[in-house]
Amino acid sequence: MDRFVTFLRRQLDIDLELLRVARQDAETGAAHACLITPIRGFRECELKARLLTNHHHCGTGGGPCDELGESYPPEDERGCPTRAFLGLPYADRPGYIARWRP
Repeated sequence: MDRFVTFLRRQLDIDLELLRVARQDAETGAAHACLITPIRGFRECELKARLLTNHHHCGTGGGPCDELGESYPPEDERGCPTRAFLGLPYADRPGYIARWRP
């Protein structure tokens, strides 16, 4: 389970770095286009990080989805559907494993 969480946290770090560069470019007047505004991007990263934190223990018996009976078995690295969905935007990035798809 830790490998999937590690992967997701790394992807958030990459997104945040790309957003920092986009914000710096916008502040300096550089002509690089970004599909989302840096503020929105930072908010989305914060949302994903909070969801990941809230579902950190799912699949271990101590998470919110475990209580609802919606978690994956302990040997499944995704933990729960929420975490699996959080990984979908990163399915095209190196390190993503096809079996992590929801």
